[in-house]
Amino acid sequence: MADVAIMEYKTSSKDLYLVSCGWEKCGATHSYGPAVRNYYMLHFILKGQGHYYLNNKHYKLNENQCFLTEPGTVTLYKAEPTNPWTYTWICFNGDYVPHLLKQSNLNTDNPIINLSCNQTIYEIIKEMLSYHQLTPANECYLQSKLYLIFAKLHEALQSVYNKIELNNSFYVTKAIEYIEKNTFTNLSVNDIARYLNISRSHLYALFKQELNTSPQQFLTNAKIANARELLSKTKIPIYSVALSCGYKNAFAFSRAFKQVTNISPREYRQHYLQPNDLVKY
Repeated sequence: MADVAIMEYKTSSKDLYLVSCGWEKCGATHSYGPAVRNYYMLHFILKGQGHYYLNNKHYKLNENQCFLTEPGTVTLYKAEPTNPWTYTWICFNGDYVPHLLKQSNLNTDNPIINLSCNQTIYEIIKEMLSYHQLTPANECYLQSKLYLIFAKLHEALQSVYNKIELNNSFYVTKAIEYIEKNTFTNLSVNDIARYLNISRSHLYALFKQELNTSPQQFLTNAKIANARELLSKTKIPIYSVALSCGYKNAFAFSRAFKQVTNISPREYRQHYLQPNDLVKY
């Protein structure tokens, strides 16, 4: 037998109003649907596991996840028989809801988010369940609690996004440090990805997001910057400059150099050689 507590009050705000809220400790055979609702609903999973079916997709859900049901969509959800879930929920509607959900990055295409605040939201909903009459004062309290739930939701998500941004910056910073230390070797983008223990595609995405350039272009620019130093401040042969900048031969080096500077290494040296600042090798 499932343990359940439900409160059904419709508050009067047009921007965001409560339809119902509650919590349920589901039995092994518990399921709901297929069904269509005319309001929004968020489930916050407190314990256990379950399954959510939406638009011919199946999501297996766990503790500390949240799933969205939107009006007019056919959904089915059921408990995992071997580890049935316990969840708390809110049903709501209003003109302001699409904006709130957009801020949470929740929609039918992305109906699942990971959260660290489900227990906190459960405590808020338990308090909401204590308002047994919809008096004007209680309606104000319920309305404030509904907004508080979204505040906690956004707060938790922002914390996650901040950690992601910090991790992204960390990887890019470490990649740049590694490139600067190894510019004079035959360093490749694959080498950088292996050093960071991430995929090449992930590394590419991070560089595009943080620097608006690819790792390969950044690496090439770093090598060419060193080549410019050698060409303008030494008289070592161009093939030696190529080897010193991690290129296998002078041809590959010259081609890369011209792509970046629009002139050949030889022409660059003719224009920018600094006789008074020559470094002896």
